[in-house]
Amino acid sequence: MSFKQEAKRQFPKWPIYDSSEVEALANVIKSGNWWCGAPGVHQGENVWKFQEDFAKFQGAKHCIAVFNGTVAIEVALLALGIGLGDEVIVSDYTFVASASAVVATNAVPIFCDIDPDTFVMDVNKVEGLITTRTKAIVPVHLAGNPVEMDKLMEIADKHNLKVVEDSAHAHGSKYKGKHVGNWGHAGSFSFQASKVLTAGEGGAVITNEDELADLIYSISDCGRKKNGYGYAHFIYGTNYRMSEYQAAILLEQIKKFPAQHKLRNQNAQYFMKKLNNIDGIRVMNPTPGTEKLGYYVYPFIFEPEKFGNISKLEFKEKLNRNEIPTDDCYPPLHRLDCFKNMDLRKGIDYSNANWGGTKSDDKNFPIVSDIYSRSIEFPHEMLLASKEKLDFVVDFIKSLK
Repeated sequence: MSFKQEAKRQFPKWPIYDSSEVEALANVIKSGNWWCGAPGVHQGENVWKFQEDFAKFQGAKHCIAVFNGTVAIEVALLALGIGLGDEVIVSDYTFVASASAVVATNAVPIFCDIDPDTFVMDVNKVEGLITTRTKAIVPVHLAGNPVEMDKLMEIADKHNLKVVEDSAHAHGSKYKGKHVGNWGHAGSFSFQASKVLTAGEGGAVITNEDELADLIYSISDCGRKKNGYGYAHFIYGTNYRMSEYQAAILLEQIKKFPAQHKLRNQNAQYFMKKLNNIDGIRVMNPTPGTEKLGYYVYPFIFEPEKFGNISKLEFKEKLNRNEIPTDDCYPPLHRLDCFKNMDLRKGIDYSNANWGGTKSDDKNFPIVSDIYSRSIEFPHEMLLASKEKLDFVVDFIKSLK
């Protein structure tokens, strides 16, 4: 049987749902309570219940649900006092939202290169980026792989910096006994359609600080005070509230998550051993101290010379033509036109940033530029497949040599 024929055995599709999600949405519609209301005067109950469940799930004291992961970062930074002209250090290998949320606060993102083994922020490079303008750090747990948060928090404490963990990929990831999102002052999450916990859209911020939690809530709910008069707006705020529809789906999805999370981690280890045994293939290495990984995507890099000098695009096309799914890798932030051309907020001085114009040259970000040029990602749902299907992928990659 050819690889093409063999590959027609379908990999799992995402999202995975059943009648429970359909019933949950129908119940919201029938209730007539299509928004959550306020802490003291509930309209619907799904948002409030999900906040409790997700906080418990991530081992945090507080959870504030919002409508996507981008504004989750933004509202956390605003609540921590980040604003005009402040510099915020961000991993260079991430989705644009990790930096655009910084831009939205009128602050300036500063890009940090990555570790060549773990593909996440190289903590050893952080102090070299700190200036008198630095006020915060946004470490990104790419593909669910934790940044070395113990070391990063030592640096943050030393320089009196705030830390917002971008945990959009890292639901359930655990590092040195603590779930990610709990190491910093706050942790942000996304429930966008492709995420391992999804409602199509949605986001959340977790924190263990009472006053910060109240402030994050106020900013995300039009500047209101908890249990205060609804038309009293005591600080600047905007409407970032999650809907009852999103929360209803998430309450069902979070029930399914533990079994999926366990299977992903088991299959990821199995897959890693098989792939790493192929000469010229290396899978992202879990950060030492990692106990569980969210595995939003499953990245690996290849050595072109070991595969007949095949290009990254050709490698992906061969996989896709044989119905092996892949995900696009994020272009490093320094390469994006909006940063190269400094086409961002009007009136903000970006001249001190470590990107823009010639500063955005790949030679200034050598590790991430190299990793990106040779990396391919499998979607997380592949890790829910049988070992037989994972073996097929391994055999197909071997056939390309």
